[in-house]
Amino acid sequence: MIARTVAWAFLLLAPLAASAQDNPASRYRVLSRPDCAGAANIIAEEAPEPVNETHMRVQHIGDRGTDELRLEVANVVTWDVQQATGLYAPSFAQRGYRDAPPPVAASVFQLYCDAAGFLLNSSTFSHSQPLFGEGPSAGVGRTLDPAPAAFDAVDSTLFLQARIAVPTSYSPALTSQLGVTSVGFYYYVRDTTTGTVIAHVIGVFDNRPPELFDFRTEFLSHDGITAFAGSPLASSARFVEPGRGSGTMRQALTWDEPELFRADIPYARFKAMLEALSASSLPGTHLSTNPLDYRVIFFGVLAEIIVGTDRAHEAMLGGHVRDLTLARERAERRVGLFR
Repeated sequence: MIARTVAWAFLLLAPLAASAQDNPASRYRVLSRPDCAGAANIIAEEAPEPVNETHMRVQHIGDRGTDELRLEVANVVTWDVQQATGLYAPSFAQRGYRDAPPPVAASVFQLYCDAAGFLLNSSTFSHSQPLFGEGPSAGVGRTLDPAPAAFDAVDSTLFLQARIAVPTSYSPALTSQLGVTSVGFYYYVRDTTTGTVIAHVIGVFDNRPPELFDFRTEFLSHDGITAFAGSPLASSARFVEPGRGSGTMRQALTWDEPELFRADIPYARFKAMLEALSASSLPGTHLSTNPLDYRVIFFGVLAEIIVGTDRAHEAMLGGHVRDLTLARERAERRVGLFR
């Protein structure tokens, strides 16, 4: 931890030394930096989350009323999950319902200091009834209190970044809607003038090839609670853009080593998203279109599978996230955390 602290301090202080007159600290601010969390912060369904600490929320891992769902993160998992997630973690940092290594490879969740791993596998579900809520998922993120301003000037940019690997994706009967595996950034903001909360989902990986899914198309939707926009992390997007040094959204192909992904949301692009949501007929879109009115209440990375209600479209998704960070910068001087 000493080496990591020194490295972060050097990255943040080096620009200051380079030009004391320019004072880049006034234009650059880390809103939430990587921390060190453990398995106690792996939580299930609607359990309350820790504030200002990395946690992993696990949902819909099994059928309603089953022990598999009720105990989805209750048990220590001892097998080497690294072969599926790419993340080494000792058994005390791994949770799931079944301690079942390959060839079963039941769902497992890892939280080990500044890294989090996930293996979602629907083939172990009983499939005795339609899945509750669909979308078995694992969300790695932080709830922020006090909630920081998303923007502090018209030339500012909010950005999320992390190193992400997705070494495992298996869907033997993939269609455009079922057998889907995906990973992406997501964040929630609150309008201080109306209290309205909206979200933005930003795709990093989707197992559907281009002929099944055109990721270039952004969309607006509502999940029954919150209105949100969906974007790919790609140069074609309207509401987000890839940051410097960032990878862009990948389709179909997995990758083993963690790669930097940075989602930049400049003031103008965020305003365009607000205007699109406000002009839509979606519920929950009575909101301000001034980006300065918004506070970030949550951000993170979401891994999800969509498998339908039976065994016809099983899916497996494994990967991990490191160094999850939220920051804000001004246009006069762009400072990157990773090189």
